[in-house]
Amino acid sequence: MKVSEIFKTIVHRTLLEDSATVDAPGDRVIDLGLGEACLPDLEFQPYQPGVRKNVLIHPIFDNSKDDPSGSDCAILQYLPGAFTPKHLHVGYETVLVLKGEYVENDVLYHPGTLIVREPGTTHEMRTTTGCVILAFRDMPVKQLT
Repeated sequence: MKVSEIFKTIVHRTLLEDSATVDAPGDRVIDLGLGEACLPDLEFQPYQPGVRKNVLIHPIFDNSKDDPSGSDCAILQYLPGAFTPKHLHVGYETVLVLKGEYVENDVLYHPGTLIVREPGTTHEMRTTTGCVILAFRDMPVKQLT
């Protein structure tokens, strides 16, 4: 099966509000059917505490420290009530929901959901109950609020 055919399989989403303008035309969401991940005991540290509320990070790599336009990859833990304000993705972002309920632009995503956002996408994220995601960005984001 070609990648373009896989991306035609759009995941069923639980809508929290009208999502007519949630996704950019090039964004893709796929339910991989993986369910909740069993994660090893990882060390997390606060992530941008002045900007993000109750978000912890376990970096996998961060090329943006050496190159302002560099890529990064991390496992992020959103504690109950966590919030990340609206920001702009200059490059692609890929998110895999590993555990819990991940809410992006008022759309609820469950474990096993792969989200690929195209450049130019803006969004905010939150969770009521907590979640863990794997996130990869090919370029850093621009904070909007």
